[in-house]
Amino acid sequence: MQKLRLTPDICYIFGVYSCNFTKETAVIGMSSNYEAYLERFMEISINKLLIEPNKLLISRDKTTKEYTVKFYNSKIKKFFDKSFVRIDHIFKYKNDYTANYFAGIFDKSGRYDKRGIYMYKLNATNTILLERLGFHTTQTKNIRIRNEDTFIMFINKYSLRMQSIAHLPGNERDLR
Repeated sequence: MQKLRLTPDICYIFGVYSCNFTKETAVIGMSSNYEAYLERFMEISINKLLIEPNKLLISRDKTTKEYTVKFYNSKIKKFFDKSFVRIDHIFKYKNDYTANYFAGIFDKSGRYDKRGIYMYKLNATNTILLERLGFHTTQTKNIRIRNEDTFIMFINKYSLRMQSIAHLPGNERDLR
């Protein structure tokens, strides 16, 4: 395996990974009911992270009916863990890397309801990063973005979930 470097696509997987950042296991994965999210995760994993297709583990939860795609790779986990320590330096500018990172987070844990967009399970580090980038948040159970139009424009190009809700009027938005 060649030396791993952050690219915008790998930043997307890094964003997904940061939603369930733990030291215990070398698992990197995504769960969803929507195939497009899982297909993007698998495509980047295979083509950019060079994970062999037979190393991707796919399962389905019997109660939630969500599919999970995951893989175990200690080298990639170590790379993400080291990157997470430097995250405030890596994502301090509004660019494709940062937009893909937050697109991964939003595809993993973002939602929309009648009060606007929000992300659940967002750790303090990512919340601070959002604030430093100029995306104001409201600290409640879920992290809500107050200037959501700006955030939508920032990640819409990279987030499949955002693309499914951004073009609809507020009362008709897809509540995925």
